[in-house]
Amino acid sequence: MALKLFTNIICVLLLWTIAEGFTSQEVKCHVCKATVHEMEKAIGKEDPNKTVDVSGFRLDAKGNSISKSVKLIKSEMYLTELMEKICDKMEDYVKATYKSNGKFTLLKMIVDDKMNPESSLVDFVQDGDLNKSLGHYCLEILDDHENVFIKAFQAPSLSDDLDSQICGAEAKYCPYIPVQEEYDFDERDEL
Repeated sequence: MALKLFTNIICVLLLWTIAEGFTSQEVKCHVCKATVHEMEKAIGKEDPNKTVDVSGFRLDAKGNSISKSVKLIKSEMYLTELMEKICDKMEDYVKATYKSNGKFTLLKMIVDDKMNPESSLVDFVQDGDLNKSLGHYCLEILDDHENVFIKAFQAPSLSDDLDSQICGAEAKYCPYIPVQEEYDFDERDEL
């Protein structure tokens, strides 16, 4: 019953999205990127040196419990809990199209406790579900790609294009164009 209801909700959301002139793939791409950015922001607020003990039910040869300490922001428990509540942040976003070119975007309404300065550059898309579909898409994305998000955020260092890595290269919601390293001409010997 719940699966049928979820499927019906997704179908209705898909029809609304197509009627607006952009695809559900575009919406999912933007929601995925917004989710990555919201997770990065939440992780950035944590003390990077805080650690937690990760104890399993494993024992060493002497029968002692094996435990190890990891950084909180890299622990699977922390990341899983963060993913469980991060989709609530999608309430802060609205669908919009740029006035200049009609290109779809998700716009966060409040940035640094002020109205987003890009608000004047877009036309807001009237949404029959008051943008609740953004939260549904976020939940779907995290449900389908939980391991991708956890693995990416557990990496020793986060890449500058983490949203492109996760949403493009891994989850395939967005076109993926790898960031090219700048070429240093000074290190090259003359021919």
